[in-house]
Amino acid sequence: MNRFLIPARPPGLVIFVAVAAGFGSLMGASSAFAKPAPPSGASGASFQGLGQMPGVVIQPGSCGTQALGISGDGSVIAGAGCVSSANNEAFRWTAAGGYQRLGDLGGGSSDARAASFDGSVVVGQSTDASGTPRAYRWTAAQGMVALPLLPLGQEADAVTDDGTMAAGGNAWWKTSGQTGNFGNCGDAQISLAMADLSADGSVAAGSGPHGTPFMGDFFNAYRSTPAGNCQDIDPVGNRNSDAGGISADGQVIVGEAQVGGPYLAFRWTASTGMVNLGDLGGGLSRADAANRDGSVVVGDSLTSGSTGSAHAFVWTARCGMLDLQTVLKNQGAKISSGWILQVATDVSEDGTVITGWGISPHVPGSKFGQTEPWRAVLPAPC
Repeated sequence: MNRFLIPARPPGLVIFVAVAAGFGSLMGASSAFAKPAPPSGASGASFQGLGQMPGVVIQPGSCGTQALGISGDGSVIAGAGCVSSANNEAFRWTAAGGYQRLGDLGGGSSDARAASFDGSVVVGQSTDASGTPRAYRWTAAQGMVALPLLPLGQEADAVTDDGTMAAGGNAWWKTSGQTGNFGNCGDAQISLAMADLSADGSVAAGSGPHGTPFMGDFFNAYRSTPAGNCQDIDPVGNRNSDAGGISADGQVIVGEAQVGGPYLAFRWTASTGMVNLGDLGGGLSRADAANRDGSVVVGDSLTSGSTGSAHAFVWTARCGMLDLQTVLKNQGAKISSGWILQVATDVSEDGTVITGWGISPHVPGSKFGQTEPWRAVLPAPC
C-alpha cells in the first residue's frame, strides 16, 4: 500500500527529505524529466522512470516527485510532486495519459496516497482554505471532494477496490454516508492510526499504543475492523512496531518492528505470527505493501551502514528478500546508469507491477539526480 516519509503516518502532508526517518523508515531524494516507453527484458521484466510531474520545482536533495500508491490492476500510479518550497500537489499517472495533476481543496497543498482497483478513485490528503488538513476522495466526475472524517481522520490513506470506502487515521467513510472508527484497543485516550484496507474494507492494518496512557507508551502494529474489533499483532509488546500494508484478501499484514534496537521488515499471518524478513545488509528495513494473497512483499532496506544506502526490495517465500534493482537488471530490464531505486511503495494485486521512487541519473548541468517515481514489471523475482 501507500508509503510516506514518516511511517507512523501522523497528520500532515508528504515532505520530501533525503534521510532515514522514525521507526527505521528510509527515504530517498532527487530525478530526470522524461517519459520513455518501458523496454522489456527476455523474462518480461521492465522498468520505466516516470519523469517529473509538470510544475515540479527541482531543488537538488529535497524536492521532486514521489509515487505513493498503485491501483490493484497496476495501471494507475498515485503520488505527489513538490510544486513549491512549501507545497505538494497530488497526481494520478497512467501509461496512456502520463501525469494528471489533481489540484487541492483550496489550501495549496495535496498528495495522493491510494487508488481503487481500476484507478478511477484516488484518495489522499489536502489542506482546505482554512489551512486544515483534510481527507479527500477524487473522481473524474466530481474532482477532489473533502470527506467528513475529522477529528479522527485528517487524511485518507486507503480505499477499497470498488472505491466506495476510504479510511485514514482512526476513521472510515463510505459513499452510502456511513462513517465510523477502528476502535482504541488498549488505550482509551489515544486512537489507532490505520494505514491500509483489505480489498473489501473488512479489515484494516496500522498502529496504536501499547502500554499506560502517556507513560512511555510503545506503539505496536494492529489489525482492526470497521466495527472496532482491534487486535495488537505484536507478541513482544514492549517495543515499537508499525503496520504499513495489508494484503487485498486481508490475511497478511506487513510493516516494521524493532529487533533489539534496529527496525526490520515483518510479515504477519494469524498462523505464523510476526516473521522477520531480514534486510539487504544494512541492518534496517521496512515492508510497505503486499499483493492480493501476501505472497509478494515490497519495501526498502539499507544496504550498508550509511543512512543514504536505501534500496527497494521485493520478497517472496521462495526468493527471500532481494534488491529489486539487481533483480530487474538480471532479468533484462533496461535501467539507465545512475538510477538508484530507493523505495518500493506499492505492488499490484497480482504481484507483478511495483512502484516507488528513487534517484534518477544526473541531468545536464547538475551534480545531482532528482527524486523521481518509477514503475517496474517483474513477473517473478526468481
